[in-house]
Amino acid sequence: MSKDFKEIENKHKLLIEKAINTMKLVEDPKHSLSHVLQVVQYTKEILENVEADNEVCIISAYWHDVGRLEQEKGHALISAESLKKEMTKLGYDSEIIDKCYKAIYKHGWKEKPETLEGIIIRDADKIDFVGIGRWEECIKTNCKFRKILNLLPTMREKLLNLKTSKEIFDREIGNLVVFLHNKLFNIE
Repeated sequence: MSKDFKEIENKHKLLIEKAINTMKLVEDPKHSLSHVLQVVQYTKEILENVEADNEVCIISAYWHDVGRLEQEKGHALISAESLKKEMTKLGYDSEIIDKCYKAIYKHGWKEKPETLEGIIIRDADKIDFVGIGRWEECIKTNCKFRKILNLLPTMREKLLNLKTSKEIFDREIGNLVVFLHNKLFNIE
């Protein structure tokens, strides 16, 4: 069942392009444009199984890390403020602006989103910690993995809220184990 994600992306093309262009400037391999695009995919997958405001979730997934261009700590609030400013400039209704703001301003590790859309964005963001694309990019740039590795054993239960998010996480961590095994033993 497709929920017309392409239609939503076309409707908000200018807003999404602005987020993509900003993310191209972020130099953190763990939070690059490829991370954002993967979070968008996880968001869509969650939305296939959860009734929520699809427009808010898609827009917010693209914008959730834009604030990382300015700083790491507090980036979620900066992302939300930047999105609010851009949506206002483009003439969006205040209701959708507020929903998008709430969907991303509390997506950090220790924060609790206030809305279902915020929970979806946070879950999709956290699932990407076991995404192969993120690990490939980090391996290429010699990122440090200790922090991520320490979180993996408890991440599913402590950070993910939705049943469907946990199912996606289970699939992705299985894929990650195979990927890392193949990397370790040089299997193509």
